[in-house]
This record gives sequence, C-alpha cells and structure tokens, in this order.
Amino acid sequence: MSPDDKNRFARGFGEGYSYVAVGFQLAAVILVFGGLGWVVDGWLHTRPLLAIAGFLVGTVGWFVSLYNRVKRDTEAEKRDRGRGPGGTGDG
Repeated sequence: MSPDDKNRFARGFGEGYSYVAVGFQLAAVILVFGGLGWVVDGWLHTRPLLAIAGFLVGTVGWFVSLYNRVKRDTEAEKRDRGRGPGGTGDG
C-alpha cells in the first residue's frame, strides 16, 4: 500500500469519527432544547407545548447544521480531487 493510499485510508477513519460525533450532537440537541422547553413548561404550566417546540427548534437547527457541514465537506472533496496528483489542478 502506497503512502498516499495509507493517508486516504486514515483520513477516511477520521472523517467517519467526525460523523459519529454528529449523532451525539443530535442526542445532545434533543436533550438540551427539549429539556429547556420542559423546564419552562413547568414554570408556565403549558406542558408539553414548549418541550415539543424546543425539540422541533433544536432538531431543525441540527439538520441545518448537518446540511451545511455535508455541503462544505462535499465542496472540499471536489476541490481536493480537482488538484490532480501534482496539486496544480491539471489532473
């Protein structure tokens, strides 16, 4: 296996772990925003209205963040592939 193949293989693992973190972010967003909504619902006696709203706001924000991340990573991958073997873009 050439050094370039090893780097690509290792980079694939690193990218994979970064996307595992996205799953943890979703769980955290649901817990934080849903939990905050639940607490505010308890104070205002509107349960479960704000808990559901917090869940939805957090989840939509997470999806927007995920969309932007995938778009950025896809554009970076296209840019990297366009450089060619010499890194000059001729390739």
